Amino acid sequence: MLEIIGLSPEAQALYERLVERSPATLADLTPATPGELAELAELGLVTPLPGDPPRYVAVSPGRGLDALIRARSQELTAARHRVAQLSARFHRSVPDEDAAGLVEVVVGREAVSGAFLRLQRGARRQVRVFDAPPYATPMGGNAVEFELLGRGVEVRALYDRRAMEVPGTLSLIARYLAAGEHARVGDVPVKLALNDEPMAVMPLRHDRHVVESALVVHDSTLLDALAALFEMCWERAVPLQVRQGRLAEATEAADARRDLLPLLAAGLTDAAIAAHLGWSDRTVRRHVHALLIQLDARTRFQAGYQAAARGWL
Repeated sequence: MLEIIGLSPEAQALYERLVERSPATLADLTPATPGELAELAELGLVTPLPGDPPRYVAVSPGRGLDALIRARSQELTAARHRVAQLSARFHRSVPDEDAAGLVEVVVGREAVSGAFLRLQRGARRQVRVFDAPPYATPMGGNAVEFELLGRGVEVRALYDRRAMEVPGTLSLIARYLAAGEHARVGDVPVKLALNDEPMAVMPLRHDRHVVESALVVHDSTLLDALAALFEMCWERAVPLQVRQGRLAEATEAADARRDLLPLLAAGLTDAAIAAHLGWSDRTVRRHVHALLIQLDARTRFQAGYQAAARGWL
């Protein structure tokens, strides 16, 4: 565990023994070797005491190990500074003909799907997605996303309100959420996917039904702008959640308020709310009416304002 600050496993084991039984001679510490003691002394973790044979006492962890941690932190800070310098030099030195490769155009449904698959496969820590119609394939689930979530990759998806109206979308989102996806709903300006390779895929244009061409954006200022756009929209969006592994139906007034308010604030229609919560249209209208009375509001806008003012959102 302490190799990250410069201790070998053998030296760490020896230091831990000395912490428990200082002072001690080399014979007391068998099978420790003089080289391991010398390593600890060089790192400032043991102090030799005079005598024959010499004895050794451990420096307190709060002083010795903290000093090593501070030193390693300074080295990492210097390394980050050097990386920033090298990155600036790299971007200044990229010739114009190479810069053209930072953005590529892919044409055709298969090529677009392949680019999105490549983006997902290349993710190491996170994937961010603007999800909105039209969809290239029927809503059947993205098996690769379940693989990503299974190996610990963070997936954040911002769904456009229009997506809530597409049959099958809500049940599919429930499966993603149960698997660990972080989902929100709001206004999506453009279909977009980003990973941390870094790479992004966004439609170049599309017909009424599917995306026919896309831009594949690699490390560039354009990619930085797309990432900033995602984070800005994400902050303004409304979270979606599951209870007990599914989009749960509210059974009590408190449940109804908790489940209904975020969807109303997200601007979903009664039909989308009904599909999302598993209610009938009539149940949605009944709960909305009760909420308006409870908040002394005549319109949904007033209800949202009152709910925010009362800290319900």
